[in-house]
Amino acid sequence: MNDATPHIVLAPDSYKGSASALDIAHALAEGLQTVCPHARLTLAPMADGGEGTLDCLAAGRQVRWQTTPIVAIHGQRIEAAWFRDHADIAVIESATVLGLPLIEARDDAPRLQARGSHALGELIAAALDSGVRDFIIGLGGSACNDAGLGMLCALGARALDVHGDTVAPTMDGLLATDRIDLTAMDTRLQHSRIRVLCDVDNPLLGPTGASRVYGPQKGLSEADIQAVEAAFSRLANSAAPDSLAGERGSGAAGGLGFALALIGGELCSGANTLLDMTGLRHTLGEADLVITGEGRSDTQTLSGKLPLAIARAAGHTPTVLLSGTITDEARAELGSHFARCYTLVERAGSVEAALADPLHWVRRTAADIGTGLASLIDTPER
Repeated sequence: MNDATPHIVLAPDSYKGSASALDIAHALAEGLQTVCPHARLTLAPMADGGEGTLDCLAAGRQVRWQTTPIVAIHGQRIEAAWFRDHADIAVIESATVLGLPLIEARDDAPRLQARGSHALGELIAAALDSGVRDFIIGLGGSACNDAGLGMLCALGARALDVHGDTVAPTMDGLLATDRIDLTAMDTRLQHSRIRVLCDVDNPLLGPTGASRVYGPQKGLSEADIQAVEAAFSRLANSAAPDSLAGERGSGAAGGLGFALALIGGELCSGANTLLDMTGLRHTLGEADLVITGEGRSDTQTLSGKLPLAIARAAGHTPTVLLSGTITDEARAELGSHFARCYTLVERAGSVEAALADPLHWVRRTAADIGTGLASLIDTPER
């Protein structure tokens, strides 16, 4: 390294509901430049399959943007964006039609039990109609927990209760499902390649499964979780080999990973795949410092989310975590992966202050990081 020109890579995820990854990367750069004007900055806003995946993969590539009218998870019709690249691969981000921000933006949004993944199935069907047979589908940040039942139904499956009646393509429908009939699934799927970018590596079932880990944050009680886990198990036993529900990533996006694997999808680590597809993995190895982050870092971050993947890919390069907040139960273990951990809430003094102007506090914290740059770069090997 030339001491006058340290190379710093800025590779944040989005701060969900507050700022995009691109906005965060620019704010980091602005803060660093106030104290390190000669630093060489590489802005690399990233994603892990969830919110921002489309923008991450579209950056610097020749793509043809498409829009499809879809009734999204909040019950309103939207123009859902996706794109086709030069190789005619369709890139779809499930959060576009199933994302939690859609629910949070409406006071009259459907309750969790009335939500499902049907909109994603409709979007896949529309891409099939356009001639696409090669898909990259990002999973993450979903507001549903239906093991992909809605998506499967949109693509031709029939979910049946104990009386043989068709159930609704929602979590309520899932709870009533006794078995699923896949015989009428869209045959075009058999001739398609589907790569699934999972934002976490949790399986569908068990103590680290979708419902146990992510159910509470979606509003499920312990009794609800037990009922949903049982419904997941019935669906899995009815439709798939025993091993599929235990596959890494099958619990992503409320179990959508399982459903996409069921129709032939290849489950991949979203963060690691995007590191490779964007070329960032190589860039990290050439840097003197890496800064990453997300809106909230918690035990889920340790299940394969972007910041941890960045830190691992950076290897011996010191990596700083700057997130909106970090939960107490995750702080110690995260500290073993990062040279420093900062939060906007600590800098701002409260959650409310941090949310009121997150980019201001990103700039302020970046300036603090820049002030201590020499000690960070000289951090002993982690």
